[in-house]
Amino acid sequence: MNFGNRLKQIRERQMLSTSKLSKQSGLSQSFIWRIESGEKQPTLETLRKLSLGLGMSLGELLGEELLSEPESPKINRIVGNIRKLPVEQVDALDLFISSLSQGHAAGENPLTLQAINLNHPDKDGFEIELVFSANVSAIMDHRIPDGTKRNMTGFHLFDDGMKEVPIDVIPGNKKMLGQRAERTFIVRPQIRLTDGRAYKLNISKLLQANNYKYLKENHTITFSTYEIIDITPFNKKLCSPYLSLTLDGSNISSGDENVPVNTDIRLTFSSNVVANAVRNHNLQCFSMESSKKQPVEIDVTMAEPNDNSEKKKEIIIHPRHGLHRNTVYILTISENLQGANQKLLGTDKVITFTTGNANITGTDEQDGSSIA
Repeated sequence: MNFGNRLKQIRERQMLSTSKLSKQSGLSQSFIWRIESGEKQPTLETLRKLSLGLGMSLGELLGEELLSEPESPKINRIVGNIRKLPVEQVDALDLFISSLSQGHAAGENPLTLQAINLNHPDKDGFEIELVFSANVSAIMDHRIPDGTKRNMTGFHLFDDGMKEVPIDVIPGNKKMLGQRAERTFIVRPQIRLTDGRAYKLNISKLLQANNYKYLKENHTITFSTYEIIDITPFNKKLCSPYLSLTLDGSNISSGDENVPVNTDIRLTFSSNVVANAVRNHNLQCFSMESSKKQPVEIDVTMAEPNDNSEKKKEIIIHPRHGLHRNTVYILTISENLQGANQKLLGTDKVITFTTGNANITGTDEQDGSSIA
C-alpha cells in the first residue's frame, strides 16, 4: 500500500473529512487530497503535521508495511530521533533531506568544475581559484541550510608526502569577481608552499550547488605553485589549457625579417621542460635548416633541472657557427617535446625567419662568415 492510500484509510477510519483533517493539521484540503491521490509526496514536515492532525506518531502514520524494507530498523531509529527534535530542527532537517533527494534527481546534469587559476596576489602569497558551473559559495539557507559552510569543508590539501596542509576556503568576492563570485571558491594555504614541490587538492563529490546538483565525482588537482600537473577525473575542455604543453613565446616570430645573424632564439613554454625526466629527450627535439635544406648545427641550452624560477620553462637555441646574411632559416620544434607533467607539444612548431645584414650589436659581418 502506498502512503496516499494509507493516509486516506486512516482518515476514513477516524471518520475525518479532508476539511476536518485540514483544520487539525494546518494543511490545505486540496493538498491533502493530492497526497491521497498520489500526486504529491509528503515531506518530513508534512508528515509531522499529518501525524499531529491525526493524533498519532510518525511511526504509526507510516505503518509497519511502509517500514518493512531491509533497512526498517534504521528508518525506525531515524524516525524515533526525529520525533524528539524541536519544530525548527525538523524544518531544517526537512529542507536538508529535500535537497539530498532533489540533488539526486538532478544527477543527470551534475555540477562541474569549469576553471582553475593559480594566483600569486603578492610576493609570498599563493591561492587557487576554483570556478564551478553553478552557485556553490552563496547558497540560500532556505534552499540548502548551511550549504555554503558545508561546501567549504569539502576541500583538503596534501603535500607530496600526503601530509595535510592547513587551508582557508573563502567564497568568491563579488566586488572583485562580479557574477562569477557565487560560483567561486578561493583555497588559500595557511603556510607558504615550497616552489617546485607537488601538491594535491582534493575536492569532495558532495560539493552541492544552490540548484541541488552535486559534483558527482571526487576531484583531485595536482599542482606546483606555478603550474597544473594533473587533473582527475580527466575533462578535455577543462584540462586542455593546463595540461597541454604549448609554446607561449619566442624572441623571434615566424615571418620576422632582418634578424641579426648572431641571434640566439629564446623559446618559452607553458610548463617545465628542463626536468631530469624529460631533459635528454627534449634536447633532441630541435632542428634548424636554411631554405635550401642546408642543416644548421645548433646548441640547445637549458636551465639546471633544480631551477625553480621561470627559466625552467625556457630553452635557448644557439646556432653553433652563426647564420648567413639575407638567408631564410627554419627552426622546427618536434611535436614530441615533453613537459615535466608528461604532456606533449602535440604538433610540430615551425619558426621561419630571414636574417639581415648585421649582427646583434650592429657590427657588419662578411657575407657567409661565421660567429664564434
